[in-house]
Amino acid sequence: MIAVRMIRRSCLIVCVLLSGCAGHVLQHDKADKVLKVDEYDQKVDVKEEEPSSTATAAADPETTKSEPTTGKESAKNGSKDKQKKTGKGKAALEKEKVKPKGPRQPEIEDTVGFDGRRPLVDPFRVGEKVTLNLSYFNIVAGTMDIEVKPFAKVNGQKAYHFEVAAKSNSFFNRIYAVDDKATTYMSYDEMVPFNLVISIKESKQLAETRTLFDLKNNTANYWKKRITSDDKEESKKLEWKIAAYSQNVISAAYYLRTFKMEPGKKLAFRVADEGKNIVFTGEVIKREVLNTDIGKLNTVLIVPQLTVDGVFTPVGEIKMWLTDDDRKFIVRMESKIKIGTVVAKLKSIEKGAE
Repeated sequence: MIAVRMIRRSCLIVCVLLSGCAGHVLQHDKADKVLKVDEYDQKVDVKEEEPSSTATAAADPETTKSEPTTGKESAKNGSKDKQKKTGKGKAALEKEKVKPKGPRQPEIEDTVGFDGRRPLVDPFRVGEKVTLNLSYFNIVAGTMDIEVKPFAKVNGQKAYHFEVAAKSNSFFNRIYAVDDKATTYMSYDEMVPFNLVISIKESKQLAETRTLFDLKNNTANYWKKRITSDDKEESKKLEWKIAAYSQNVISAAYYLRTFKMEPGKKLAFRVADEGKNIVFTGEVIKREVLNTDIGKLNTVLIVPQLTVDGVFTPVGEIKMWLTDDDRKFIVRMESKIKIGTVVAKLKSIEKGAE
């Protein structure tokens, strides 16, 4: 989904260049007030954790500092503490440790490499950042950053904090400026998103979209507020039923990385976006050695397909390359348009805390 949404947004830069519009990021004195959504803010309580407290806690935001102990001492003390808290004996705890969490849901998703909803190997690290150059006919138009921020708590629950940003470079800013950012928080336990906020700052518009996911009742609320370059204000609100375990268009890019990648596999999961219910299917085509600005990388090539509200929807020729390892970084994306191809090509990788 990120390939479809973010690359197509980058196509806007190319289209405006061809039309010859002058541009800069739109300014508006009352933007903060006009774009604010009080109803959303009242329902979402986010408490960010300090980077220093999560930098070494890549897999568990509850990790705290303690005095150094040997492996045996740590296991022994941990077992005693757990027995005290639960009142269970050692044998019961050992049995509980290996007890499976039940069948993985939903059924359309691959089960390999998961324990319930959690991946056995967590691909995410606090501080990781992949930067891609967005180009058209080998002319770099801007960059896209795909990041993992410090853990947070959303309405009291553990959450990953993911952020994707797309920005035009100084040359294209003279033609049409783009400075867009998307932020989502995903449940650490259930691996589904709590929300999605997209901030759009461009030459012809300022806009904010917010989506709130009710994971208990399987509903979503969507708000959009927009200011145009001719000073018009627009607003939109949607509420719809979503399928259980649905991702959003940004969390989908991260969630894809939790699956085991083998050529021939088709990896499917649900996505909810702006009133629509979508099934994303990514076919793993092959393994491929990719030449990048940081050297040769072993990758897997994935081609996505979408079914929207039960109907297959062509998305054009889109390709994604992920590193063929436990981290599965997105290192290249391609999207064909009417004339040529827009390419998101790896510039750099910061792997984050280990």
